[in-house]
Amino acid sequence: MAWLGDTVFSIREASTQNLKKLTEVFGVEWASEAIVPKVAAMAEHPNYLYRMTTCFAVSILAPALSLPVIARAVLPILQSLVSDPIPNIRFNVAKSYAVLIDILKRVPDDATVHHP
Repeated sequence: MAWLGDTVFSIREASTQNLKKLTEVFGVEWASEAIVPKVAAMAEHPNYLYRMTTCFAVSILAPALSLPVIARAVLPILQSLVSDPIPNIRFNVAKSYAVLIDILKRVPDDATVHHP
């Protein structure tokens, strides 16, 4: 989780990929308790890099999450960033919503995109 705040983009990107892999291994319920709240907390960080990384993390994690977790945890994270003062974050929120729309079209109610 500490790597999500690294100043190097490739390290932040790799750490979000690792979180997705951890979610696939340990399951959605574990991720909803261990990972998602920490990603949500990053959305409120004063440093814009943390808020930007929140968008990336949401986009990468979402396919490994279930519809209920997306609805109760992920959508509120993005909603909190919709009116961010940094235009680039608002733009990345829109990109994250686009990713979520694609995922929501494919995810069953009780599983994930990867594990029906």
